[in-house]
Amino acid sequence: MRFNLALYADPRYFDAQVAQFAESRRQVEQVGSPLLTANTVKFFADGVIENETGALLAPYCSGLHSHGMRTWEGDSLAEAARRVDELGLQIHIHAIGDAAIRQALDAIEYTVKRNPARDRRPVIAHVQLADDADLGRFAELGVIPNMQPLWAQMDALMTVLTVPRLGVERSDRQYRMRSLTTSGARLALGSDWPVSSGAPLDGIAVAASRRTETGDPEGGWTPHEILPIEQTLAAYTAGVAYQAFAEDNWGTIAPGASADLVVLDRDPRTTPALDIPAVTVRATYLRGRAAYSSTN
Repeated sequence: MRFNLALYADPRYFDAQVAQFAESRRQVEQVGSPLLTANTVKFFADGVIENETGALLAPYCSGLHSHGMRTWEGDSLAEAARRVDELGLQIHIHAIGDAAIRQALDAIEYTVKRNPARDRRPVIAHVQLADDADLGRFAELGVIPNMQPLWAQMDALMTVLTVPRLGVERSDRQYRMRSLTTSGARLALGSDWPVSSGAPLDGIAVAASRRTETGDPEGGWTPHEILPIEQTLAAYTAGVAYQAFAEDNWGTIAPGASADLVVLDRDPRTTPALDIPAVTVRATYLRGRAAYSSTN
């Protein structure tokens, strides 16, 4: 478990929130649990596409809110990120639209250039609509794209709410997980629960197929972005551990690592992608101790 404090754009509250985070971090450290840390500060660069608050480089098709909404104006996000990084904390920025993603990358680049070099592993969450010009910047800046593959499907949310707002051409540039990994970025996958299903197997199935649970479309939506199952599993495990600075203890099965394990009734690597959500969890282990068993 990671403790995040969300920082918003109003500078009147920035210092107070940083102080609040420092106190929360002190309380977490007093607990002394290896399962709870407070090392990450989360920023919100924009909203979401569905209500046209996601920040876009070009206007929405409806023009209702034009280019959407940036939460941080001018260079305020860059300077806030630099100050948080200066405290030795990890930057984590919610960015949905291509304008917000560029602003987040610019903020991280600003931070990297002005603060001393260190292993910072900044994160941009969601990365729904990244512009071509920005894809390579993730690897160049060491930015981890933390993405939610369950959303990369042509379901009603996509066809009714998203595509009409973005248009077909931009819609087909969403959730470019394979393009990012090919560029050298260290991908981490998750669910964004409770916003959507927290079941990893559901997201794994979509990442490896780009199809809905009923199999649509045949061959997958934007099939060039289908992520091979091995890369999908690695991003859900080792990729997340790397994001959490915990790759020596979690994310892989190795001598000395924490025995946090999930036992399945079949191998997802050899299971058809559409059947992966039906894979049964037989048991889970936390630090070597059984936490769940289907025989209980």
